[in-house]
Amino acid sequence: MRSSSLPGPQIQHWLHNLSKREQWRHLLRATLRECTYLPDPIARIYMKDHILSRYRAASSRSNKAGPQTVHTARNALSVLRRANEGYSRPLEKVLFLSYGRTGRRRHELLAKMLTPQIPNDTLGLQELLSQPAQFGDCWEAPAIVRSLAAAHMQNTVVTSARIRPLIKHLKPPIPQQNTWCKEVPESRRRNIRRRWYNSTLNSLLPPLPEDDLRILDGLISGTVPWSPVKRRKVKTQIAQTESESKLFTLLARGPEKGKTFAEYVNGRPHTLTARYMRRQWRRLSALIPRPSWNSEYQKWSFTWETPKAIPRLSPGMANGIDPASIFEMVAKAKSGVSREHRAQ
Repeated sequence: MRSSSLPGPQIQHWLHNLSKREQWRHLLRATLRECTYLPDPIARIYMKDHILSRYRAASSRSNKAGPQTVHTARNALSVLRRANEGYSRPLEKVLFLSYGRTGRRRHELLAKMLTPQIPNDTLGLQELLSQPAQFGDCWEAPAIVRSLAAAHMQNTVVTSARIRPLIKHLKPPIPQQNTWCKEVPESRRRNIRRRWYNSTLNSLLPPLPEDDLRILDGLISGTVPWSPVKRRKVKTQIAQTESESKLFTLLARGPEKGKTFAEYVNGRPHTLTARYMRRQWRRLSALIPRPSWNSEYQKWSFTWETPKAIPRLSPGMANGIDPASIFEMVAKAKSGVSREHRAQ
């Protein structure tokens, strides 16, 4: 009797077809087609380049694609399809990848933020060479990293979102004494600084380039025009035989059963309207720090947007109206009411 853990002949044939070049070409084209249907303009460009780079890196390897590579490729296609269908979590995942809140682009934006400036003269070169050794006793993290870490700890939206690990310390937690009540060795102090710095970088959400930030703000405010992408019509496929159709349904969905809510376990699809997308963009914008250089204190400062629009507390006044005249009108109306009350 054959063990139930081993794949049957039909499943083995299905996995063998996935390793063929034609199947990989079909999978790549389907994934790139889903990239063109994404509702965000920056996500359409970034995800296309990201998918192409991943496939090129996989094709350059000498070993053949294994089951894990096949699973990763099919999972990427599934995430893009569900994002285009209006599922919140897949769409949020695509937006976080495209805007550098997670994934490879976050590391690229961090590296760009931490790139040191090239000295223009000999004096600047001497100052650069005279800096203390990295993670030594006189070493300090870059000022922009310390300011951004402090802004993270003060922002409750970032801490509650938990898309990155929380920052617990603004300085390396070096104890004054070790277990034997002696001075902490230099090698341990260096390792503590290194681990603290790497964990802090792993938690930071870097600023976004000005061009991408301008597009995001325009999508939220409506100054950048947006409309849902129209999908092309799917060509009718050749009808399968009844036995092949039943076999495919059995392998894909299991035995037939009654109507359940299994399709909505991980959320439900939403219609991609402008109102729905503005809510997604506003939540994303609340996780992007806006840097500004304070020339008075010679340090960086960061501001954050709110995930929801703050309502105005007072109505606006038309141009040419003196605010003092409003208080005079209120005082006259109040005195007139009091006179009428006394007359009664």
